[in-house]
Amino acid sequence: MGIDAGTSGIKALVMDEKGNPVGTGYRECNVTSLHPNWAEQRPEDWWDACDQAVAQAAAACGHGREIRAIGFSGQMQGCTPFDKEMQPDGPSLIWLDQRSSREARELNQRLDPAEILPLTGGYCLPSFWAAKLLWLRRHEPRRFERIHQVLFAKDYLRYRMTGEIATDVSDASLTFLLDLNTRTWSPRLFALAGLPMEIAPRQVLESQQVAGTLRRELAERWGMTPGIPVVAGGGDQPVGGVGCGAVRPGVFGATIGTSGVVFGCCDTPFVDRNNQGILSTCHSVPGRYDFLGCTLAAGGSFKWLRDNLFARRKGELAAQGKDVYDEMTALAATSPAGSEGLCFLPYLNGESTPHVDADARGVFFGLSYRHGLGDICRSVMEGVTFSLRDTIQILRESGTPVRQVRAMGGGAKSALWRQIQADIYGAQVVTTNMEEGPAAGAAILAAVGAGCFASVEEACDRLIRVTSVTDPIPSQVERYDQYYQTYRRLYPALAQLYREQAAIVAQDSRHQEKGEQKA
Repeated sequence: MGIDAGTSGIKALVMDEKGNPVGTGYRECNVTSLHPNWAEQRPEDWWDACDQAVAQAAAACGHGREIRAIGFSGQMQGCTPFDKEMQPDGPSLIWLDQRSSREARELNQRLDPAEILPLTGGYCLPSFWAAKLLWLRRHEPRRFERIHQVLFAKDYLRYRMTGEIATDVSDASLTFLLDLNTRTWSPRLFALAGLPMEIAPRQVLESQQVAGTLRRELAERWGMTPGIPVVAGGGDQPVGGVGCGAVRPGVFGATIGTSGVVFGCCDTPFVDRNNQGILSTCHSVPGRYDFLGCTLAAGGSFKWLRDNLFARRKGELAAQGKDVYDEMTALAATSPAGSEGLCFLPYLNGESTPHVDADARGVFFGLSYRHGLGDICRSVMEGVTFSLRDTIQILRESGTPVRQVRAMGGGAKSALWRQIQADIYGAQVVTTNMEEGPAAGAAILAAVGAGCFASVEEACDRLIRVTSVTDPIPSQVERYDQYYQTYRRLYPALAQLYREQAAIVAQDSRHQEKGEQKA
């Protein structure tokens, strides 16, 4: 079984020895945003969703007691504090939370890049543990003082299943507290950040290593076998890389989920010397590393469009057993490539790669009387894909050829979106039989941990196969190249305005808080 603790929900997948899915379960989770740049989730909601998803998947496969091991993937960078009783102390500051941009900036300014970059692979981002913990110390000192442990989403779920506290090398990589070279916590980085090492899990495991065994009471509730191994798992992007077979250098994946990620495997840490938001982590494959560029609101932008312009239609279609996303995609297909000049910037809660700007916000540029819902839908799909091309562009400019991309997530399920990706990337886009990349990767890691395969690479070679190929259309590639140049020029033109607007919004937010307190 693979469990993916995503932002939108928790998914459980049971896979047989040939890599075929034989049972799935899913429950949604909500994100709250009390203030600009904030994004939080309740760990208790993760557990409730996980409990239901696992029970559903185990029942659906019909052979729950034959499940041999459990693996995890999970949303990365989330900072979840726990007290001495290992109870969640307030909500988790998830990866999308950008409130600690000041702390990240101050930390980067006082560190020597020559010393730090070889350890971390890049600069501290507002989404990393180090920045978030410094924010808590500054703004919620009592809560900071109560911290006994900090965990990632999947580590909390695994703790509830096994009673063991641990994390893995891939998630730990995006804390700004891990030495990528040794794949262990760095006393030097903790000291430079002024943070106590004891709040981080003592065990830092490789993703396929066994972290504990399934507790009897849960096994009985889910119809599974007590004591089966539960492996450490990893962050959703490295584990998604396992799920699509990006376990050797030269293989690239692109995921369009709530966030959007371009992912690649390498033999040594990728160093982002230009501070363009390229993240480097220890891969979920022992001894290997990866790099990824992240768009914070990819599929999240399409979901925002659904919830705001198609809310009523969503309910009507759901009553008919249909998905509103299919209708939105059909509308998008009526619009020409380039959406007749309508360009969308998907910065709904700041942006990571390549701008690293918490103040950036979404924009529709070029809107005219001629544009309708189809153009709006297509422009969102194209804007998200342009944002992922930013990472591919960085790789190509650094001398790394990108000729084929393995698509995952919601963007891989739509033939139109796969074609848009192929045309905007100027590369072949393929899908594999592992449609649920992170959940499938988690199941593969569980299989390796249970001894079904000798290595992660062997498991991927035997289980993963290409199922579709989408080649770029030369005329569309040329057209999108022109529109992409417009897209690239919009952020620099708006950067100062973003900062000024954010200051006004922050001021209004403070005034509103004071008014509510008086009321």
